Amino acid sequence: MKLFSKSLFILSLLILAPLTASAGVVVIVNEANAQSLSEADIKGIYNDNLTQWSDGSGIKSYDLPTKNSARETFSQKVLGVSAKDAARQWANRKITNTAKNPPKTKKEKLVILSVKKNKKAIGYVSQSAIEGKSGIKVVMTID
Repeated sequence: MKLFSKSLFILSLLILAPLTASAGVVVIVNEANAQSLSEADIKGIYNDNLTQWSDGSGIKSYDLPTKNSARETFSQKVLGVSAKDAARQWANRKITNTAKNPPKTKKEKLVILSVKKNKKAIGYVSQSAIEGKSGIKVVMTID
């Protein structure tokens, strides 16, 4: 019985560890992008209120899938809504033909690659996803 209890305890730690670990989320841009961004700027980009960089070029933004935990963190802490509500807002903008610059939804690896390839791109991913990556720079960290 004792062995069963220990095994159950260890198993629960292994299952719950990823849920309790606080992995940060980072907002990234191409390393050649010299733009200075505030949290309000980033919120404006993802709320469709800011569609151009200071040089007048169009912003190419990337979202993660709705069920991604980094998207939930980003949506709640930057946009002030859940990831599902943010997705609903974008869907509504598209349906009503009021979306000016909708973000493209991609998996983390593809967000990083897309931002690395495009000097006008912005995205967000989990902090652990960018470890060892070049060609991008962090403009904001969200805990």
